[in-house]
Amino acid sequence: MPAGYAVQGEPASLAGELNRFSAHLPKGSWLISGAVNGDMPTDAEIFIWHKPKGCFQFGVGLLAKPKTARWLLNYELQRQKGSTPSITVGVGLQEVGVGNPGIFATANWALTPLLKTPSSLYVGTGRRITLDGETLDKSWLPLLGFSAQVAKGVSAAVQMDGRKWHAVLSARAGEFRVGIFAFKFKAMGVIVGWRD
Repeated sequence: MPAGYAVQGEPASLAGELNRFSAHLPKGSWLISGAVNGDMPTDAEIFIWHKPKGCFQFGVGLLAKPKTARWLLNYELQRQKGSTPSITVGVGLQEVGVGNPGIFATANWALTPLLKTPSSLYVGTGRRITLDGETLDKSWLPLLGFSAQVAKGVSAAVQMDGRKWHAVLSARAGEFRVGIFAFKFKAMGVIVGWRD
């Protein structure tokens, strides 16, 4: 969803909203976000994330179709140190707007010092699995995302979820973020988010 709360030191993510692969939050923070797009198989998604402390972050994804919830969990194996990326592994949803459970691992870089604007990048791999533990893919799929501030309070992002590309343009107003996203670079949807 919203193109990461693009701040220095925060890895790329469509803030755990569209992208569940590297949604990093500061310790003690909450993130609530939602997306509506009639062309997504799920129609609408709501995500609630919390990072109590330490390296764990957990949440729940609520899907309109099927009417179900999916548990989300990220664990940061290491924080970014210089050019060495942070490494995150997790379980949750794999593939934007579809609702398939999955597992992933990503390397995440805050690029703000290099690009002189709040920006970030992640690369990784993921695999869709069923609730019974069977894989839906023949192999691991690539994950890629880039987020950058394009104007004060406005971020743009692109993401490849292993099967499709998506784009997001969002604006921040205090603790809120609102924007539009292009599902598969075609169908337009609305996103909203709040982070304490």
